[in-house]
Amino acid sequence: MSDKFKFAFRVATSLTLAYMIPMALGWTQPSTAATTVMLIASTGSRRESMAKGTLRVLGTIAGGIIGLLLVGFFAQDRLLYMLAVSLVVVIVFYIRSAYLNDPTLFMLTGVMLLMMYNGGDAEGAFLYGIDRTFMTVFGVVVYTLVGVFLFPPKVEQNLRQLGDNLASAQKALFEAMSFPPQQEIKADQPKPELSEDDTTSSETETDQEQPTLADLSKSLFAAQQAFEARYQTLNSECSEVSAYKKEWDGTIALYGQITELLLFAAKDHSRSGGHPIEYLRDFDKLRTEVIQLFERLPDAWEKQAAHSPQPLDPVEYDGERLKQASHLYRGEAVSSGYLFNQLRERLAKLESCISSIDSLTGTVEFELPPLKAKPNFNWWDAENAKSSIKVFVTYWIAGAFWIQFNPPGGYNFVIFSTLFVSILSFLPFHPVMLLILFTLGFVFSVPAYVFLLPQLTLGAELALFIFAYTFVGFYVLKGPVTIFFLIGLFTLGIDNNMVYHFGITLTIVTLFYMTVLSVVISYYLPFSSRPEHLLLVFRERFFRHATGVIRLLQVDQLSLVQKLQLVWRITTMVVALKKMQVWGAKFNTNPYPSLTAEQLKRYIEQCDLFHHHLMTFIKARKKMDENPLLVEAKKGNKDTVIPALSQALWKVESETIDELNADHLKQDYQDLEARLDEYFSHIELDKYSNSDIAGFYIFLNLKKNIFESLLSCKQVSDDVVWEELSMKRF
Repeated sequence: MSDKFKFAFRVATSLTLAYMIPMALGWTQPSTAATTVMLIASTGSRRESMAKGTLRVLGTIAGGIIGLLLVGFFAQDRLLYMLAVSLVVVIVFYIRSAYLNDPTLFMLTGVMLLMMYNGGDAEGAFLYGIDRTFMTVFGVVVYTLVGVFLFPPKVEQNLRQLGDNLASAQKALFEAMSFPPQQEIKADQPKPELSEDDTTSSETETDQEQPTLADLSKSLFAAQQAFEARYQTLNSECSEVSAYKKEWDGTIALYGQITELLLFAAKDHSRSGGHPIEYLRDFDKLRTEVIQLFERLPDAWEKQAAHSPQPLDPVEYDGERLKQASHLYRGEAVSSGYLFNQLRERLAKLESCISSIDSLTGTVEFELPPLKAKPNFNWWDAENAKSSIKVFVTYWIAGAFWIQFNPPGGYNFVIFSTLFVSILSFLPFHPVMLLILFTLGFVFSVPAYVFLLPQLTLGAELALFIFAYTFVGFYVLKGPVTIFFLIGLFTLGIDNNMVYHFGITLTIVTLFYMTVLSVVISYYLPFSSRPEHLLLVFRERFFRHATGVIRLLQVDQLSLVQKLQLVWRITTMVVALKKMQVWGAKFNTNPYPSLTAEQLKRYIEQCDLFHHHLMTFIKARKKMDENPLLVEAKKGNKDTVIPALSQALWKVESETIDELNADHLKQDYQDLEARLDEYFSHIELDKYSNSDIAGFYIFLNLKKNIFESLLSCKQVSDDVVWEELSMKRF
């Protein structure tokens, strides 16, 4: 049973119970509980917990209370009521969009606010609101209990697997960057004879190109991101991880530090022309020791006793050789030794920390590094603000249509239009897909309404029908678009007292077709959600804020305003890249003859690599600002190449773009590096610590990685005909 099967089975079971239990007990509005299950399953995460369910219940009750208060204050004045509801709903749905964890908490609050109004009928509004709130809470409870007890995922096993994948990616990058240089075979030296098997294997190795350091860095970035994201999700749900939260936090932090150390040192060529094998004693032994530490990490999960880190011998240098070497060579040797020491120390601590998880014999005996808390909200997303405006406009257009023409479904048309626009705003799908899915659901439900439902006499038969319909929808489809297939189930009007009248079904179908039309209109107005338009917006936004980050990082002492600006730019840059990745993966390139999906994919991958290198540089910035070597070096050597290159990637109409060719850029950057080398050759290394010297080379390496990744972005961007995306088409 795959994860997709388990998820569809859980949702189908929940929705079936949400229908059948209220019907068996004679409760009214069973469809409200079923709708709640559908909304949570379509928009929430796939893992449930009691804590999450409790928060959803509280959100539902809060929304019900606020909704009833608004009804009580403004029930006699419809326009004032609609104005109050529209403003409160806009705020709630904006918070829902900005919330980075499970959004269904605030979604249910907004749903209850909309559902409290009994179509303008003030009489019985209070009891109507109480019934709706109760059935919504019932739907939340059913979905939570089924999700917790039916096919519960193995949380720690999932995290361990991601941790092992990350350790494997780290080991692969370390092996590649520390691999000794190949010994060239002299011309007069006979080549060794190879057997037939050796010949075949060597040909295979030749055909399969070894991954470059850039490729291995990409894999490491992806593995680190997946591990941290998964832990952040589970940690926020108060799951069983919380029993060893201190050890888990330390494990995540140590994994991150090891990744940063590897990325600090990852480079294709040495600046001094040397290799650590030349100036570190017993280099092969050191390299083997680090590889063995990586290989021991998977076994540490299985240990039942806390394992203390073993003492390690210090790294020794070839002192005689270094005395005769240049400043550049000596500095790089000190840097390599420092990084080897740090790697071994972090790996030994990581092994000890992992062994302490689930251990009954003790805890770690050293101070664990703190894990930086992730923010729960992103208040600076432009699309969230646009979505709120869309919700406000849709609510009033649908409300005006309801007041003027009283369409089928009455006030429900306003509720569903506002709700679905808020959920589906700025999602990478074409609105025609909604029409197709709803029509498909209608095609399934109408024959069932005519031929199947009247023949069902047992509750078990009806339960089997609801289960099968829901299971198919969530097994075949995914995400919020599943809602429009499941709507077909709600057009049947299933209840204890069924009144079979085709006119009623057509009325419900008309209501939802009008709702789909509202969503389609909101796709274009008041803000366009066309993929080609959004790709250009996200591309410009990503590099505009990346350029701002680069410029701010060159300021020696940031003011309070500049610090806030830096945080805002970093957050916006990261979000813009994520959206560019989502929309780029769904982008249809067929209407654009000069653009291929492969070109777009390569461009976004290069942007992602540049982003990771820049974020690595940002993480190291605090230590760099305290490094006396770097403070002096940056005073007379300002970098103008990287900011200009980054700016050229978002100022598409700039006249200077053509002047920024690869050869000129590389020459300018080499001139900057030459000035830094000249600066380094005049300092006395004995006055500075190994950490300061290593920091100087880490700085140069990180800057080089940023420059090369930006250059790759420009080269790939030049292959994409961006002008085609800005052309108007029907």
